[in-house]
Amino acid sequence: MYRKIGIYVAAFLGVYLAFRFLLPLVVPFVIAGIVAIIYYPFLRKVFRRWDVWNGGRGKKWLLAGAVITLYVIVLVGICWLLSYLIGQGRSMVLNYPFYEAKILCLMRKCCCRVDEWFRMTKGQSYGYVMHIVYTYANRDWLQNVGTDAVAKVTSMSVQAAGAVFGMVFQMVIVVISTFFLILDYERIREKMLQSELGRNICRMVITCKETLKTYVRAQGLIMVLDGVVCTVAFYIVGQPYYLLLGPLAAVVDALPVLGIGMILLPYALYLLLSGFVGKALIMVLAYVCCVVIRQIIEPKMIGNRIEMHPIYTIMSMYVGFRLFGIAGFLLGPVGVLIVRQVVEAFNNTEVVV
Repeated sequence: MYRKIGIYVAAFLGVYLAFRFLLPLVVPFVIAGIVAIIYYPFLRKVFRRWDVWNGGRGKKWLLAGAVITLYVIVLVGICWLLSYLIGQGRSMVLNYPFYEAKILCLMRKCCCRVDEWFRMTKGQSYGYVMHIVYTYANRDWLQNVGTDAVAKVTSMSVQAAGAVFGMVFQMVIVVISTFFLILDYERIREKMLQSELGRNICRMVITCKETLKTYVRAQGLIMVLDGVVCTVAFYIVGQPYYLLLGPLAAVVDALPVLGIGMILLPYALYLLLSGFVGKALIMVLAYVCCVVIRQIIEPKMIGNRIEMHPIYTIMSMYVGFRLFGIAGFLLGPVGVLIVRQVVEAFNNTEVVV
């Protein structure tokens, strides 16, 4: 019993140290390995259909072109998405006075209701709220934000240039590593299968790959459906940034603990307090649809394939987030899967001996 606990503790400690200190050093190669594992079967099928898989120099040129094309497509997609989000954000910042006026109007209406309910002097609660607002977020500070931001951006220009160069260099390393991993994929796999450690690593990689593929496929389908529902709902209620808020709500729904209600329900409450009861009901209906979609798709697509209780998944995501930030949402479950495979491999080795 104590020995088994010791194995688990050692495995968790080893995974934590690897993620904390080793992973930042080998991130480009990890990305290249993941891309190679996913991209290799497709390229092999296509190249064999063209009868060029066993070619010499021609195969290398085709592989290089295929790898570069893949990363170019991904880079163009990321640039387009960032430009769209920046444009939407810029539009929201420029329209900030309009939204500030709407918020103040809504706040005034709510305070008037409070005055009526508690039989207070008209405008008393609103004056108290505005006193708090101006105390903790005065306009002088808000007006200086832009100037301070410009000064900080100017002072950090050299660091930004260095960061851009580092990102470009890492991207080049990723592309080159992906090319060589795909080129020698079969040879590397055969060498790993010749040893017990290599076979255990292969089993671990296959298990993590299948588990993550199932999880990502299910979450991706849920995000797409939730994004469509939320985008349509925001469009119906007349929200001008429906193309931004819809996908954002779907992304928030994929995060543990938060859920899609963090966006839809407060917005429904805002519409209700503004007097738009019908629009508020539409947002509540969208929330119910998103919850139903998740409850239907998750059991059917994931089911028992992951073989991890939902509470363990949530715990691993939370612990991963506390330890590694945003990346921990993925590193947490991956770490648990790796620990489980390490312990199983250790037990199998002990049984064989």
